[in-house]
Amino acid sequence: METTPNISYLTDIFFGYGTRSTLPALLKKYGIVRPCVITDKGVVKVGIIDSLQLNTAFVFDEVETNPTEKITLAALSFYVQSKCDGIVAVGGGSSIDLAKCVALLVHHPLPLDQYAFLNNGISKITSQFPPLIAIPTTAGSGSEIGRAALLTLSNGSKVAFLSQHLLPKAAICDPELTIGMPAELTAATGMDALSHCIEAFCSSRYNPVADAIALDGLERGFSNIMKATENGNDREARKEMMLCSIQGGLAFQKNLGAVHSLSHPLGALTEKRLHHGTLNAILLPYVLNFNYSYCKEKMIIIAERLKMRDAYKLPYQFALLNQKLGLPVRLREMGLTKNELIPLAKKAKQDHCTPTNPRPLEVEDCKRLYAEAW
Repeated sequence: METTPNISYLTDIFFGYGTRSTLPALLKKYGIVRPCVITDKGVVKVGIIDSLQLNTAFVFDEVETNPTEKITLAALSFYVQSKCDGIVAVGGGSSIDLAKCVALLVHHPLPLDQYAFLNNGISKITSQFPPLIAIPTTAGSGSEIGRAALLTLSNGSKVAFLSQHLLPKAAICDPELTIGMPAELTAATGMDALSHCIEAFCSSRYNPVADAIALDGLERGFSNIMKATENGNDREARKEMMLCSIQGGLAFQKNLGAVHSLSHPLGALTEKRLHHGTLNAILLPYVLNFNYSYCKEKMIIIAERLKMRDAYKLPYQFALLNQKLGLPVRLREMGLTKNELIPLAKKAKQDHCTPTNPRPLEVEDCKRLYAEAW
């Protein structure tokens, strides 16, 4: 019998405007004297790192969209050479996921791929981790309170690392850090959060606690994503979108579904640098349509919570939302060709999110969904 519990929540979350001021106390609590800040150049450029009043001598800012094994090893080398004793991840899901993988490798021997979920890596991941504090600057990934990290290996595979030990010790979720985020990024990361709430709710796993959280997050996100995108300084909308992101992350306990199964192989096309949230937004309507007859009751509940009359129109409503947000509605708008999609169907079928999609997902289904979304 499986020994993984159905329900497990989770880590310390410091939520609300101004909560970044808790960072010094948290560093002291976890004995971090020489923190390694893992982030990207954009976050540094807008002054967020400076505002945290950290020792900037230990800032690694080479993270890019869809982090890779190569960058992870560079960050690990930086951590070791700087004689750091803890990690502060500041940024979106890419920075936080990469920071988790760096934390893993501090006390776990290489190679990295042995710890991947598909390689039965969960049993190899021990509790030997330096303390990690996550500070999201977007409202989307939920990685700050998730037990997973996604990374593209040197062989081109985008894989998941899953373990309760990957959970940050604490997450500082200050909506202030998302104020002024560009509209397109607000929309894309927001749709990422919405897709997490929807897919977690529709997941085949039984966890009514996660269901309730996912539905509440979905309602908050759906009601505020346009407001936050149209007015980046709307403090209430920013707060609600960060809550949506957190709740999507909390609901990860149920795993996800075909939207993520299909988007993960696309994110591994590193030369394309395709934004994960944008991919999820494009794929969501097609997957909702694909899954509809297998989770009709849940679709009806979603429609009711979002004040929609007809549940069967959910795919159309989310396609329309993408248009209103100014996001691409087809994969070809992101520069993808049909030929690039064909070999990805098998990888999508093998993805760790596939088993919990409400409808069985085969390679031919993946091919058809990619073709419909193209």
